[in-house]
Amino acid sequence: MQKGRVPWTGPTAVAIVVCLILLVSVPGGAQVPAPDTTVPLAITTVITETTNVTSQPTLPVEENRTAEPPPLLILGTPEIDNLTVTMHGTAAPGSVNVNIEDVLWDWGDATAPEYHSFPHSHRYAGPGSYTLSISAIQSDGQNFTRSTNVSLGEPPVLPMLPPAPVTSVTGAPGFPAGAPVLTLLEPVIDGLNVTLNGNLNPGSPALTITSVSVDWNDGNTSNLSDLPATHLYSTAGTYTISITGSQQDGQSTTKKILVDLKEEPGVPGPVPPERPPYDTSVYLIILMTAIVVVIIGAVAQRMMQRKETSPPPGRTGPPRPGVEPMNLPSQEELLTVRSGTDVLPDVLDAVIRVAVEIAREGREGQAVGTSFVVGDTENVLEHSRQFVLNPFQGHPQAERQVTDAGTWGHIKEFAQLDGAFIITGSGLIESAGRYITSDTSHVNLPGGLGSRHSSVAGITLLTRSIGIVVSQSGGLVSIIREGKIVRTVSS
Repeated sequence: MQKGRVPWTGPTAVAIVVCLILLVSVPGGAQVPAPDTTVPLAITTVITETTNVTSQPTLPVEENRTAEPPPLLILGTPEIDNLTVTMHGTAAPGSVNVNIEDVLWDWGDATAPEYHSFPHSHRYAGPGSYTLSISAIQSDGQNFTRSTNVSLGEPPVLPMLPPAPVTSVTGAPGFPAGAPVLTLLEPVIDGLNVTLNGNLNPGSPALTITSVSVDWNDGNTSNLSDLPATHLYSTAGTYTISITGSQQDGQSTTKKILVDLKEEPGVPGPVPPERPPYDTSVYLIILMTAIVVVIIGAVAQRMMQRKETSPPPGRTGPPRPGVEPMNLPSQEELLTVRSGTDVLPDVLDAVIRVAVEIAREGREGQAVGTSFVVGDTENVLEHSRQFVLNPFQGHPQAERQVTDAGTWGHIKEFAQLDGAFIITGSGLIESAGRYITSDTSHVNLPGGLGSRHSSVAGITLLTRSIGIVVSQSGGLVSIIREGKIVRTVSS
């Protein structure tokens, strides 16, 4: 026996053999007892995981290059308030070389799946057990899905169900497009005039919104391309307005809003006191005194008028405060231009005059170009959309009359915005900064005119409106009807 070696006989060998037998007989670890599957009476959540790697065409791969790991999806415990469920969680990419494109939510209650970030809430229609599936979509096409069973009330014990198959659509591989998302703001009520505003987004980035339909619940319906929508009711009352947004694949979303319109009651005046009885002679004295006062006042007014109208020596007429253009349209020309429209002559005259002042004065020493579309407002709004926030929205009608010279200062200020002014035939300024979306392919205007003239000419071809355009380069005001320039005014 060599020095320093342990002999393999005797008690040492027996101990080594026993240890080897014990190691071989252990089946990979201690057995863990099965969890209790009894469902509580209040809330039950069971989370399952599914990893889906979308198949890609076979491409040559460089040697030693590995595939990116799938996305990471962590879900919290659902928060339940009656029938409303709120889910918190985190979606992260599998590596720094990719990112999370979308998070798809399927609440398991037959509503269309939606794209949202964490956290998000959903209200169910009634108690029961629902399977909530949340999928994280990675930029390389991989997706990872977790499912949670949520029970509202006292649900029975339900078995785990496999995830329902989904249909692929363009723009989100392996997942369906959701219905459009409609968010409404509080309606703006001015007397019997109601304005609705909000946001309408498609259920998928690959789709677009095609139309917005508003049922005003008084027999009238408006079909628009986007919000806002305005309607004037004929009588006061309570109305349930239905707003339906439709997208390119035929799916739609409808929301309803209740408005209560009330007539403004008149304020009763003070009741005049009863007059004490007078003698007949007193009435005669009062009547004669009133007649004398009226005669004296009429004579004095007549004398003052003669004095004011008599020009002083060396002057042929009263001084003029400014230089008025000599080629403004006459009353007969205004009647000819507005023929076949709902535009009043004094409204057309007021718009032309403020346009001439903008062309002549500009703003802060800089030349300004702008445009006005007058008349047939409902059709004009259907062929245009708001380019910036409407500065006239929500203001009383008395403060938006173009025939009131007090509003001209606001018009000159907002003339610097991109887009056109939309004015009704009765002179009410509906909006500023409106982008006209009409087709201009059939417009035939003289050379040298820009897109502002073309867009206004296009809208007058589609509607019974009148366009007034201020040229920024030359200060010339053009009046357009049915796609043609019918009159110009120099500033």
